[in-house]
Amino acid sequence: MMKKIYIYYPILFLGFVFCLDKVFTLEYFQKNFIQAGNTVYYTQRKSLFEKLIRDKDLEVKSLALAFGDSRAYPYSSMGIEQKLQKDWVLYNFSGPQAVPAYGLYWFEKIIKQGLKPKLVFYVVSPEGFDDTKGIFYDPFLKYGADDDFLLKYMDQISFEDRKKLFLDRLFAVRRINPDLKLFIKRFQEKKLSEYDPAFNTDYMVLNLKRGEQFAYTTFVNDPDRLEKDAVRIRNLYLSTFILGTTQFFFVEQFLKLAKENDVKVYLIWPKVYETYRKRYYELEMEKSWWPKIENLAKRYSAVPGGSKYTNFLRFILRRVPSIDYVFFRIYEIDDRRLLRF
Repeated sequence: MMKKIYIYYPILFLGFVFCLDKVFTLEYFQKNFIQAGNTVYYTQRKSLFEKLIRDKDLEVKSLALAFGDSRAYPYSSMGIEQKLQKDWVLYNFSGPQAVPAYGLYWFEKIIKQGLKPKLVFYVVSPEGFDDTKGIFYDPFLKYGADDDFLLKYMDQISFEDRKKLFLDRLFAVRRINPDLKLFIKRFQEKKLSEYDPAFNTDYMVLNLKRGEQFAYTTFVNDPDRLEKDAVRIRNLYLSTFILGTTQFFFVEQFLKLAKENDVKVYLIWPKVYETYRKRYYELEMEKSWWPKIENLAKRYSAVPGGSKYTNFLRFILRRVPSIDYVFFRIYEIDDRRLLRF
């Protein structure tokens, strides 16, 4: 009998791995284990939400919100004309590769909390509407969505993504996705403290204000670098493109919620570098994707803004209920960031 105990080794090993995996369910790994890249933003937005709830400025100032992908990073109250800044607070819940559903996720939570913004900038990029690229699941569903959201919109999640989400819940390490190379690098550089949000540079930058990020903002562009980035990112996201239906559903839910709560929405197709924008025209985005966005905006009384109108807060807002005309200064944004999705 003892000679055959080896047949139990695989079972014992799996049991050990399963128990070891449970370590990653500890609160430390859920809230205080900061790595790099996308996860920094998706983790920080949770603390940003708590900051919004506690913000005493909202007792005397009007609330504006910005949602979208990385092209919405620079939206900030700093873009409001100086004399009007004292009247506004702008929170930025954008995220890298964030699909429109991510904006709805936070918008629902904010409304449910009893906080009603006067206006919202909802930045949507065509790339997020390709259901075949997998960016609905990773990063948003994997890192940004909670169980309540998943259950509520389960019928909008593909079977393949549901399987991945099931495995994420079964094995916590999948959601944490520890980066061994990053660990070695931080260990060698004696920067293990950067796993703590209090000492993580990227996290601290996002916490400086209200979620905005200006790291890619510049007054001088590098044309050669922009050209190379345009080709690289175009090949990554737009070499093939299939316009899906999933994210249109979430855009409509967002606009419907805004209309129900009398929130003015600016639905924005952000500006990108010219070489990259040509690919939009080759795919006839202005004839296929954008008209659908405009129709939704029209149906729910939102204000659509095409790429030809947008250059970071380059808007003269029309009259908002109980608010006079609001003017935003024009900023020159590094198109390299606007290329990135």
